Amino acid sequence: MDGNRSMKSTSRKISFVSMLRNRFVFTSLRKRIMVFLTVGFVGYAILMASVSYNAIYTMQRDKIKTSMAFDLYQQTTKLNQMYSNLLQVTQQMTPEGTVGNLMETYLSTADTYSQRLLSRDIAYNIGLITFSNPAMELVMYYNPASGNASYSNLPLRGDFTLASLPSVAGTGELKYQSPHKSLCRFSDDLVMSVTREVEFSDGTKLVVYVEAKSDISTVMNSLTESLSMPYMLVFTDTAGLVTYSSNSTAFSAGQRLSLSGQSGVTGGYVWNRMTGDYGYGITLLLPVSFYNHELYTWKNHMYWILAIALLMMFMLTLLLRRIINKPFRLIEKEMRTFGKGYMGTSQYHTGIDEFDRLLDQFNIMKRQIQQLIMDVEQKEKRRHQLEIEKLAYQINPHFLMNTLNSVRWLAVMHKQAEIEKFVSSLIFLLNYNLGKSEDTATFRSEIEVMRTYLELQQMRHDFEVNLNIAEGVYLDSPVARFILQPIVENAVCHGLDDNGKLEINISADEKAQMVRIIIRDDGKGLSHETLALLQRDTPDQQQTGWGIGLRYVRSMLESSYGYKARMSIESTPNQGTTVTLTLPFLHHRKERAI
Repeated sequence: MDGNRSMKSTSRKISFVSMLRNRFVFTSLRKRIMVFLTVGFVGYAILMASVSYNAIYTMQRDKIKTSMAFDLYQQTTKLNQMYSNLLQVTQQMTPEGTVGNLMETYLSTADTYSQRLLSRDIAYNIGLITFSNPAMELVMYYNPASGNASYSNLPLRGDFTLASLPSVAGTGELKYQSPHKSLCRFSDDLVMSVTREVEFSDGTKLVVYVEAKSDISTVMNSLTESLSMPYMLVFTDTAGLVTYSSNSTAFSAGQRLSLSGQSGVTGGYVWNRMTGDYGYGITLLLPVSFYNHELYTWKNHMYWILAIALLMMFMLTLLLRRIINKPFRLIEKEMRTFGKGYMGTSQYHTGIDEFDRLLDQFNIMKRQIQQLIMDVEQKEKRRHQLEIEKLAYQINPHFLMNTLNSVRWLAVMHKQAEIEKFVSSLIFLLNYNLGKSEDTATFRSEIEVMRTYLELQQMRHDFEVNLNIAEGVYLDSPVARFILQPIVENAVCHGLDDNGKLEINISADEKAQMVRIIIRDDGKGLSHETLALLQRDTPDQQQTGWGIGLRYVRSMLESSYGYKARMSIESTPNQGTTVTLTLPFLHHRKERAI
């Protein structure tokens, strides 16, 4: 009984495990794709939302808060400097200062004439102060007992009282005012001001008032327009009362603004606060709704992105459910064999028309690639042959014109003497160069043609030829046709001057089965630019002078020897040029020299 119970218990456990495996372990590719897509989408969405939220939040915090702190620091620094300038002016108007000293003398002088002179000096010095400070507007002595202004450089408003000034800092005799309207009767500028109580030796007590134009409103408007955010600037005194606000609707004068710390969020505003050098408080505020504007925009965009991505994932899942594993493996197998270079075709029937057509197209593509490879090989061979023929057709007329020109000059100079010999040599060269001779070219025939060409040129030009040719069986071995004369022609026509020297050395290394040909002149040589151009064998190379002959020689060497032959050019301006050919032996067979 106990054994049966144990077996039943074990059977139940196995069934439960099998049920869990069938439910959560997906063996179907279709189900796995759905699970992977769902997990991937959810993970990607969470990651994207986290990264973008962090980026937006960091950008918002860094950009706005840092910008607010920087703008507030700049404004506070400017205000400190302005208050400092105003304070210096008030110091000059104390009894110890320049203007105050004159005022002290004026009050202690009874003589009317002297008072007039001193009065003029006081007015002059006050004007000098305002002239040297372009931002300075109204400067005056004010008598609070009589309510009269003395030596004011500008007319004073009639309704002025000291009590109406918005004092923001200062104690005792010295007080600093936050931005307010100018006391000048004809000015509506926003100004900063400082008042200072002074007492002269005769007991007279006056108040020095100095104001300077402020650009706070302009700066705040510019900041708001450039960032599209309604920034506000607020001045507070030591008791936390507002003395000036760039937006009086949000914060009015006399309102208490209790803030602690340098930054924070209070009453629906993000703020940054600083204390000026003279004890006043200055705060830059921004509504939270604008502060979080980018975050709200990001949330809306994120909802749309997630919705669209979810829809796309659902549609993609429906499409991928039709995919089975076998066609994938067949396609992978075909691609691997194709990547290894196998071009054979195989017929497959997967049972799905789309995959069958795909495999058929793959077979068609392989056949087309085979045909394209063959066509490219044939076109490349034909192109190379046409290039050689093209260069040959360029060189032959070039040489013919040079030779005929020599005939013309010879006829002029010698009045037809020696023309028969010259023309006979010319006919020999033309027959060889134009390919009229059916004999296979050998080193001996090439040397003979080169020698004949040099004899023709020596009839016209006065230069020396030193020809050193080593005897050997290699002289009768085959060689590419017309490879020596173009190089010699370049040396004679483009390198040598009159009384120049041309040295030609030809030798063979029987052991290495190589022939070495060195053609050296002592002419004007080549520039570095021309030499660099000749070293390249590109289609855009110049098609005149040195370029034509050397490109033809290179093409003939490549066609006849492949990469076994080498040609090098060395040249120094005004010292000459050296061309070196290193050619391998071809099949030895006796051939008749021309």
